[in-house]
Amino acid sequence: MKESRIQWVYVASLVVSGAILVQMLLYALQHLFRWKPLFTIFDLCMILFKHLHVPAPVAFLAINVLILYTLGTLIWLTIRHTLDTWKARKIVEMSEETSLTEQYREQFQLAPRDLKIIAYDAPIAMTVGLWKPRILLSTGLIEMLEPNELKAVIEHEKCHMQHRDPLVSLLISGISKAMWYIPIFAWLAEKYPIMIELRADKYAVTQMKQSLDLGSALLKLLKQVPKPHLISLSHASFAETSMNVRIQHILDPHMQLSLHWPHIRIVASLVIIILLMGLI
Repeated sequence: MKESRIQWVYVASLVVSGAILVQMLLYALQHLFRWKPLFTIFDLCMILFKHLHVPAPVAFLAINVLILYTLGTLIWLTIRHTLDTWKARKIVEMSEETSLTEQYREQFQLAPRDLKIIAYDAPIAMTVGLWKPRILLSTGLIEMLEPNELKAVIEHEKCHMQHRDPLVSLLISGISKAMWYIPIFAWLAEKYPIMIELRADKYAVTQMKQSLDLGSALLKLLKQVPKPHLISLSHASFAETSMNVRIQHILDPHMQLSLHWPHIRIVASLVIIILLMGLI
């Protein structure tokens, strides 16, 4: 599967999951507030179960458990992300190196809010923030890399920032956890991060006009002993995803990401979605 096709899978997944969630909300609100009946796909599910001679209480329980689990998981993930965002903001405020931040903003011609540098001995390079993402670097990373290597890393993170990849990662992760019963979402959550990292690598190589500095920075980070995350938050990180594939891609920038269609998962997902819609 080429990169463009997996992007279409991502868009289709958002559309399908969004439609299912809207129907779940309508179904839940209708029963909670005794609204005038609105016909939803889950009413079709009840009709389907009736035709299959499934006892009404069993069908009602199954549908309600599914809706409660899905909406409850999304609410919990939203609350957890909100708390993590608050904690991350506090950490950045307490450890920000203001003078270094200003220096590197000017050096790399970044807008005032596009870069934050924090005092931390382990190398960190990530893009954080959903609606207005920014690049977050650590002093440990700056000390470890040569100037051109650091520029390559920043160009990589610029791509994540431009495409709002932290938001993409959060959406995919949330969908895959809340709707684990639709297999294609779990596959997408596994494969899409690879694609966005390769896209950012390709952008950095294009901006640097060579791949040596990016590859060197990646290898230096690969040799580091992993440390616990300073910030637990949806982000796009420079050195966390598919290192072997990325190194091959840096050595051959024209290499296309090739993923096989997950035929079994696609068929299983379609069957489950059709069952949810009660169209069998």
